[in-house]
Amino acid sequence: MTEKEKIRKAVLKLRDELDQEEAVQRSKSVLRHLENLPEYRNAGLVHTYISSRPNEVDTIMLIARSFARGKRIAVPVITDKKERKLETSELMNIGDLAEGPFDTKEPKVFSAVPLEEVDLFIVPVVAVDRSGNRIGWGFGYYDNFLQSQKKTIVALAYNFQVVDTIEPSDTDVKVDYIVTENEIIKTNARR
Repeated sequence: MTEKEKIRKAVLKLRDELDQEEAVQRSKSVLRHLENLPEYRNAGLVHTYISSRPNEVDTIMLIARSFARGKRIAVPVITDKKERKLETSELMNIGDLAEGPFDTKEPKVFSAVPLEEVDLFIVPVVAVDRSGNRIGWGFGYYDNFLQSQKKTIVALAYNFQVVDTIEPSDTDVKVDYIVTENEIIKTNARR
């Protein structure tokens, strides 16, 4: 088992052990911190993952709150499993979601959004370190998707998902900010 696999397993165990109500309260705190981040406040079009795993930071709540603030929302759609390719689709309404691959949710109707229109990317993490190195599910979709991205990338995580060190590989894309229930961490990873 690699070091990343060990970290993934340990952090997922902690997340799985969270009481569901505690996860909801922690998610609300994470979102309050995100809403104080100028990059989020100033974003007209936010690209976010759609939470689908037990006790994951709740982005359905984020999407609803973003719509209420007049923001446009874009979400990832898996368009090629073999090539591990994501594309961006605008989401008009939370009710427009359907089941996607890997127990994810995707828009029922694909409505392409050029990446250059996105102001802020919010990505999922299983674990992340203060330097901006992240561990996801190990498939590389987001690393492929964000490889040449210059816009701000934010990871939403609970405190226990922030670990001491993650050894990055050559293709890993770092995040600029980590938002937890207690703090906003600016990583200076890509600047």
